Amino acid sequence: MQRSVKITIFLIISAGIATGVLTWSGKYKLSHFKAEKAKIAQDIQQKMVLDDLKAESAPADQNAANDAPDINSTDSQNNNQSDNSPPAKYLLAMPFYSQAPNGNWDAVHEEMCEEASLLNAGLFLQNKKLNVDDYDKELLKLKDLGERLVGTWVSTSISDTRKISDTYFGRAIQSKIIDNPSVSDIEREVAAGRPVIVPLAGRDIGNPNYTPPGPIYHMLVVKGYDENFFITNDVGTRKGNSYVYKKNVIMDNMHDWNAEDIHKGAKRVLVLF
Repeated sequence: MQRSVKITIFLIISAGIATGVLTWSGKYKLSHFKAEKAKIAQDIQQKMVLDDLKAESAPADQNAANDAPDINSTDSQNNNQSDNSPPAKYLLAMPFYSQAPNGNWDAVHEEMCEEASLLNAGLFLQNKKLNVDDYDKELLKLKDLGERLVGTWVSTSISDTRKISDTYFGRAIQSKIIDNPSVSDIEREVAAGRPVIVPLAGRDIGNPNYTPPGPIYHMLVVKGYDENFFITNDVGTRKGNSYVYKKNVIMDNMHDWNAEDIHKGAKRVLVLF
């Protein structure tokens, strides 16, 4: 009788474990399927936006890393714009480098979105290209510079990031901060050939390529736009080349660093030129 009871208990426990494993497996598969579906939808949306821009632009610079239209090549509406009104569409031919150029997403490179955003924008403005090893060395130089200048290289504010940029690039590149920018403000800067670095609440912008749950604080570079989307170099993923976000996603989740709560961070951007 005792043996029978033990066998029954064993079978009940085994069934419970099996049910739990199957439930977890089912949830994992569903979550994985949803993530992959989101990535596919994003890829399709991005291709449509970029194809539309290319179709309305002059031939792209063949040396550009992302095959984007050249900075001087915009849609035909550009000639009809007033001084204060940006063209309807624009895209800078900015090469892309992620914050982990060798695919090494270690504890250091996981925190290098600020440094990588500065380099993406700065190298474009200087018309320079680096191989991944040299680029990684420059990332580490910016990291060390941040520690010396502002006491940290992790989660630097827009103001501190500007200090790092001004010291690193010297007179070669200038910078300015825009507080409470509008969509038109960002578009005007991009259309003038000026990359815009944006701080964000990284977990709220919905990039399916981030390792869950995503970064609390993130920076990326806006390098183009059309009617509905900002086109970015999102350094936080290897798939960040010309990554498109709906404009409201960028504007609603724009937050400078705030140690208490990222959602309390001010809305401001850094422009390099």
